[in-house]
Amino acid sequence: MKKIVILVQVIGLTLLMACNSGGSGKSGSLDQPFGEKRGIVSYKPMDMMGVKVTQTMYFDDYGKKEMRETMVEGNMMGMEMRQHTIDIRDGNVMYHYELENMSGGQDRATKNVYKSTLTPEMFEQMNVGSLSDKLKKQLNYKDEGKETVAGLEGIKYSIVPDSANPLNRITGVHYKNIPIKIKMGQMEIIAEKVDFDAAVPAEKFNLPAGYNVMDQPTQQAPQTPAETQPEAQPEKK
Repeated sequence: MKKIVILVQVIGLTLLMACNSGGSGKSGSLDQPFGEKRGIVSYKPMDMMGVKVTQTMYFDDYGKKEMRETMVEGNMMGMEMRQHTIDIRDGNVMYHYELENMSGGQDRATKNVYKSTLTPEMFEQMNVGSLSDKLKKQLNYKDEGKETVAGLEGIKYSIVPDSANPLNRITGVHYKNIPIKIKMGQMEIIAEKVDFDAAVPAEKFNLPAGYNVMDQPTQQAPQTPAETQPEAQPEKK
């Protein structure tokens, strides 16, 4: 069970950290992360250890508001389980909560919304296409050309988020800064359907009534080993 929860968190973090720019104007900025005004992206179901994971992303205001809905269903070591989680981003503020977390015949979902804030550095890492030369070098950024996914020709690239593990390279494909494919090891998140004409209900971005909002530590951008070393002091004579 714990492995599935961790995998779902990895999926969410991978999508969060892999936003790329490919649009025009202010696309890639905090005020306009995406190059389309609104849309719904449905990703293909993933089968992990016999458990099906389905994810859908909704966005509005050119991506300033984003909501990811994740469903996990299956049998884990003989136990039926079902999870329904929501991740919302409003600008640089993130919210995470559970609507359902069934296992062993009990719903273990809490009535808590976990709130955290992205630093400017973290938000810059989310927008791979507008990275500074310093961050491109830090993330070992590579331009991989183009790839068509769900009928959209997107920009393909790869990065290494953790410099201590250079073999853990993430490959992404984005259309106007909208993630349509993410590959990390054996895990692939691939868009199945993208609809930019769909009406996205405003309530998708509302927090649920009756939940407690709990502040979490501000999310920091990962540092390279060089950045974590103390500054060299001049030698005393």
